[in-house]
Amino acid sequence: MRRFVDRLVSDRLVMAVIILNAAALVLHEMAHRGTPLRALWFWIDYLCVIFFLVEAILKIRRDGWAEYWESDWNKFDFIVVIVSLPALLGPFFDVSQFAFVLILRLGRLFRLFRVLRFIPNLDHLVTGIRRALRASIGVFLALLLINLILAVMATLLFRDIDPEHFGNPVSAGYSIFQVFTVEGWNDIAEQLEERAEGSGATNTKLLVAGTRAFFVAAVLIGGILGLSLANAVFVDEMMMDNTQVLERKVDALAEEIRCLRDDLKT
Repeated sequence: MRRFVDRLVSDRLVMAVIILNAAALVLHEMAHRGTPLRALWFWIDYLCVIFFLVEAILKIRRDGWAEYWESDWNKFDFIVVIVSLPALLGPFFDVSQFAFVLILRLGRLFRLFRVLRFIPNLDHLVTGIRRALRASIGVFLALLLINLILAVMATLLFRDIDPEHFGNPVSAGYSIFQVFTVEGWNDIAEQLEERAEGSGATNTKLLVAGTRAFFVAAVLIGGILGLSLANAVFVDEMMMDNTQVLERKVDALAEEIRCLRDDLKT
């Protein structure tokens, strides 16, 4: 019996069902409503949910709750299983009218993260990501403050000219963030310049010049310097382990050279 349970909850079978479940979710939404194909994918998804529920129950009975809950992956699986339980009501109730059920249904896609278990040196990679995120907090916070300051400035300066992008600090903050990414920022700037020129204000030339100076400063501070610095810090922290290995090798080589020099002198 234990051998049968081990086979049923083996990583290979579970991974296959996870991929099948993800494909069923995607193909179910692609199929037209009321078609047999959509019903087929629904029942495949339904059977996958039952499989994962049975998998969790069998693992708990085999290993015991304490040992089962010690594994972070088991905790993750158990939470996803609990989130997926409302889907079992699908054949009896029209759960599609409840938005929260649809959101929980999408939560099952997070099972795909279990594929990460097969990545070599996963623990090393996760450690590097955590270290990089901690090191980047200061840069991200600085960018957030700069975004906030520029968003308030842009709201005060341009909300009457371009309320679509700068009508309030929230929409202005989103527009400034788009400027930081250096993707399509020139469209916002050019549209603002055109509206400034067509506003009929007495200081149109000064307003256009100020607009250009503002966006140049935003791109330089947030886009070129800010995001580049954040990316450099993140990559440097991710590569720190490799750098430390190289440094130890260089130190060992320098020590060997020093010992050879001492031997030659004697």
